[in-house]
Amino acid sequence: MILFLLVFASCCVGAVCGFGGGVIIKPVLDLVQYDSTQVVNFLSSCTVLSMSLYTVGASFVRKEKSVKTAVSTPLALGAIAGGMIGKEIFSYLLAHAAQPGIVKGVQAVVLIVLTVCCFLYILLKKHIEPLHTKSILTACGIGVFLGTVSGFLGIGGGQFNLIVLYFFFGMDTKTAATNSLYIILLSKISNLVMQFCTRSVPDFEISALLVMIVAGILGGIIGRFVNKRVSAKTVDKLLGGVLFTVIVICIVNAVTGFAGR
Repeated sequence: MILFLLVFASCCVGAVCGFGGGVIIKPVLDLVQYDSTQVVNFLSSCTVLSMSLYTVGASFVRKEKSVKTAVSTPLALGAIAGGMIGKEIFSYLLAHAAQPGIVKGVQAVVLIVLTVCCFLYILLKKHIEPLHTKSILTACGIGVFLGTVSGFLGIGGGQFNLIVLYFFFGMDTKTAATNSLYIILLSKISNLVMQFCTRSVPDFEISALLVMIVAGILGGIIGRFVNKRVSAKTVDKLLGGVLFTVIVICIVNAVTGFAGR
């Protein structure tokens, strides 16, 4: 029940703000030492995929025009390539680290640094002029970076997608939220297919996965409903609060990870 409520709340907030929920699920499961880093990454990825699949699918079924495929598809393709790079970096560190906790600590530090940058951008957003980038190659390059980070951390990376869509492509808050989930959807499908093809899926409890997927989809349903009824300003405030909370959790994870706990 606790796992269900955690995932439901994370994905509900994620659907409102435009991230998959993995940025909350992954650090919290690491904090309570739910399972190994590999299992937590895998379960988080599956949950994020299920939630984003519902949210983006519902948008296409209703023929909404919020997904800007000309921008988001090159970003997603770059993210797919970057995701493979990120997975390789993760596997390399896991194989050569003195203890698994060190990898968790490194992940936490990277997530802290990037999340602080996102948090500062949200605070200063109204003073920063977007670039309105048109280059497809630039979009692919940015996507590679996003995918590498997300693949290494085992999260959807939606908070990073949002900042990129705001700053580089000038999207408003709600449009960026939908496009972020679209990018997450394509990249996570590719990453999970690759894991199955390379037989690198860790041993996990089927019951836990099913609970997380159901909770993720229900969270996506509620979150999509809320997103349509709240202001962009409210979404920004919610995102800022989530990012601050994630920073605090990751600091604890970094300390315990490097301490070998």
